[in-house]
Amino acid sequence: MKEKLIKTMDLKNGMTLNFYDASRPIVGDRWLISLIVRMEIPVVEALINDEGKSMDSVGEIKKVLGGKVLFEQKRDRVFVGESEKQTVFEEVYNFFIDSVLGYLSNNAFPKRYVLKNYREKVERESWYH
Repeated sequence: MKEKLIKTMDLKNGMTLNFYDASRPIVGDRWLISLIVRMEIPVVEALINDEGKSMDSVGEIKKVLGGKVLFEQKRDRVFVGESEKQTVFEEVYNFFIDSVLGYLSNNAFPKRYVLKNYREKVERESWYH
């Protein structure tokens, strides 16, 4: 089974989370239950309200990362019986909502995630030069 968009959620920080079901059979009546959560974060929009960043540094960050950064998390449960797959998927989804949604909804999350990606990419590139 390919990924199937099952829900879109607008967050209070202006970002949108997309939830995908990527579950698939693995052997016999056993399934891999897979929830994928994605959010595209526009680089300029995430940084524009940051008083500590000049437009030059925002431009540099955009040059390194491009226009958007993709946040993605995947949650899997393996070897789930076919009769339990819907219940287990709902448990995985609810656990994600309960444990991570507040963090992703925080107004500071988009900026922090963009800056983290920028630092990591600059550091990786510095290893090769």
